[in-house]
Amino acid sequence: MRTPTHEELSHERLGERFATALSDYDTKRRVEVLVDAFFEDDQLRGARTLDVGCGLGFFSQRLAERGAIVTASDLGVGLVEKTRQRVGCDGVVADALALVETFGPDHFDVVVSSECIEHTPDPSLALREMVRVLKPGGLLAVSTPNLLWQPVVRLASRLRLRPFDGLENFSTKGSMTKAVSEAGARVLRVEGLHLYPFQFGAHGLSRWCDRHLQALRPLMINLCLLARRDEG
Repeated sequence: MRTPTHEELSHERLGERFATALSDYDTKRRVEVLVDAFFEDDQLRGARTLDVGCGLGFFSQRLAERGAIVTASDLGVGLVEKTRQRVGCDGVVADALALVETFGPDHFDVVVSSECIEHTPDPSLALREMVRVLKPGGLLAVSTPNLLWQPVVRLASRLRLRPFDGLENFSTKGSMTKAVSEAGARVLRVEGLHLYPFQFGAHGLSRWCDRHLQALRPLMINLCLLARRDEG
């Protein structure tokens, strides 16, 4: 595995501060969409599932609760260990840009990754690697921030309003669709989250917007995509 850069290990460096830097509301919403809305019970029960960029293990935990056989992966050794202890699942230190090298092709039934690809040097390559470790017919659920909001986030970082100092390469629906299509997968569903920053509160209104204003998805902060690897 290549040696990750200092920037790529920003979440590992945060240590105990990582948990307090997260928004419980935002994390819960992403779990609700990527795991609970995107998957039926029979698609997860007994499915060999890879959580790419597991962080503190929230997605691995929910996947395991729904019956998936979870492998948690991250660049950060400490993050993988925290998730392994939290969930009781397998944990592997792995580079999102070299998943095939680590796990081999055609290995998992399901791959889930939330807010990971933007912290890599090449989000499109990360998506292609996720597709390639799927078995034919396997499902990929991924979320990442919308490129439209990158200037706002960069400004917040410059003003030191947020603790993250790593890579942040945001995507568009088009760039995500192109990457998974090139790797041999078909997009089944795309949803947006957060029409306005969740730091503003009014979470009930935010949920209403998520449910009823998907026509405004190009303006939303997070993009959530579900894709299926081609059978052939």
